[in-house]
Order: sequence, then structure tokens, then C-alpha cells
Amino acid sequence: MNKLVSQEKGFTLIEQLMILLVLSILLSIIVGKVPSILESAEAKKQMNVIKQDLQLASYTAFIEKTGVDVHFHQSNLSYQVIVKNKDRVIASYQNKNGSIQQSTFQQPIHFNVNGNPSSGGSLILQFGSQTYKLTVYLGSGRIHVQKQ
Repeated sequence: MNKLVSQEKGFTLIEQLMILLVLSILLSIIVGKVPSILESAEAKKQMNVIKQDLQLASYTAFIEKTGVDVHFHQSNLSYQVIVKNKDRVIASYQNKNGSIQQSTFQQPIHFNVNGNPSSGGSLILQFGSQTYKLTVYLGSGRIHVQKQ
């Protein structure tokens, strides 16, 4: 009977406890990172929406050959994209979790009939612990987003 017990393959109790210890450490690291990963993904999504709305304002101004204004509200992170001569809102946005920390734009941001902004500038936007800088360049009208 001793021969049968010694020939059996398997893990000892100490080996099983060590495996559980390593797995629990790995899980605690992963679970600790999940909220920050989700917050970062949500902030990136929100920044893409803002960037796309600014590009929409530029494209609409160019295609419809009319001025388009983007009115940002400093008290919270919200704005409206308005076609000037028709007083038509083509996009609006509001995020209660985000805020505008700083702005160098003259209000409102105006896109002329060529789709170019009348002034360049940047916005510092914060979503939770994530901070982004959105820059609109005067000459090209290019919109650049950078994580701070």
C-alpha cells in the first residue's frame, strides 16, 4: 500500500496554498487598477466626442458656407454648436463629471465660411483625475488632444 501512495502524482497542501497566494496577489493588483482604467477610457471617449463636435463645426461651416459658433459654458463642461444664420443647433454636449479648468479661447469659438477658426487657443478639461488639453490651431484649424 505504501508503494501506491508514493507513486501518486498531485500537489501538496503547501503547494496549493502557494498557488492561492500568488493568484490572490495578482487579483488584488488587477482589481485595484480596474477603476482607473475605466475612468481613463471614459475620459478618452468624452474627449473624442468634443473633438468630433469641433470638427463637425468646422466641416459644417465649410460645406454650408456659413459661420458656425461653439459656445462653451465655463461653469460646467457643456457647449452648443450653432449655425449662425439659421440659429440651428447641430450639436450639444453636457458632462456633469467634467469641468473646464482653463480656457484661452475668445468666446464663442467662431468657424468662418472656409471652416477655419477665427482664433486659436486651448482648453484644459478635467474628467475625475484625468486632465486633457485640447488645442485648436489658428492657421490650419487642426484640433489636437493631449493627456496632461
